[in-house]
Amino acid sequence: MRLSADQIAEFDENGFVILEDFLKDDELSRLLDAVNTVIDKVRREKQLDSSAPIAIRNVLAHHDAFLDLIDHPRMLPLVVDAIGWNIQIRTTHLDYRPPYPQGVVGGEIGRSDGDDAKTGYNNLGWHPDLAGEHMFEAPSLDGRLPYMEIKVFYSLSDLSESDRGNLWVVPGSHRRSPQELRDPSYRVPANEALELKTPPGTAVLWRTATWHCVGPNYSDLIRKILHVGYHYRWLRPTDYVMQDHELLSRSSPIRRQLLGAMGTESHPLGSDPANQPVSQYWLTENRDDVPLRAWAEHRLQQDQEPE
Repeated sequence: MRLSADQIAEFDENGFVILEDFLKDDELSRLLDAVNTVIDKVRREKQLDSSAPIAIRNVLAHHDAFLDLIDHPRMLPLVVDAIGWNIQIRTTHLDYRPPYPQGVVGGEIGRSDGDDAKTGYNNLGWHPDLAGEHMFEAPSLDGRLPYMEIKVFYSLSDLSESDRGNLWVVPGSHRRSPQELRDPSYRVPANEALELKTPPGTAVLWRTATWHCVGPNYSDLIRKILHVGYHYRWLRPTDYVMQDHELLSRSSPIRRQLLGAMGTESHPLGSDPANQPVSQYWLTENRDDVPLRAWAEHRLQQDQEPE
């Protein structure tokens, strides 16, 4: 599996690539079973009724079906093609949104000003990830966000029609400054906004600097989606400080890297942490601590070998 030249151009130009029919039927069925199991557990623990929207972060720790997505054998090559090998997971996010209760009306797309915002649906306004008044926003010459992360959006329910809680994006907006969105009077023109209509099993590989928001769910279907976010190892994750030791102990070296750990359990500050500490997330002394590097180099070598 590789991103084609056309897909790379689309990813660079629009900020996303849509991969239809990515999940096989058995994979989709396993994920839906896992969603039901985890949602039922959380609903019981929090005493939530069936109409309550539920969002779960670090969902990879809740079920192995979600964990297996982070190094999915058909997706990981595409992720590495898109962002490189020096990466880890920033977030894994399950978003479960039943239909709007009767009488609830959403606001203007991307404005977060409707009745739905008052009922727990948390339809954020237009935004890029990793940018905001109280979050990291890197300086640059033109105000644009640097390329720091990508996500994979997995559509588990049928979002092939409008108003089912679809993901909305502004193609090409990763090349624009988020400062535009800080003006309370600014409206994204209708001809710039795109509602993604994704059948179940679709995956979307996208730059999270692309402006996005969630649309209303006026259907009779439950919105069930997963996000898996990858960013550079020298950035800190949002979902965890350190994953559970039991989870790390049963993980492969590549999975350990993606889970934010050293591949060989070497000291995170290098071979001489007392006198010459150096973060292994910045300058890696042992290549085995970043097994995705050798994996990526092997793929490149295979591509260059004559047939």
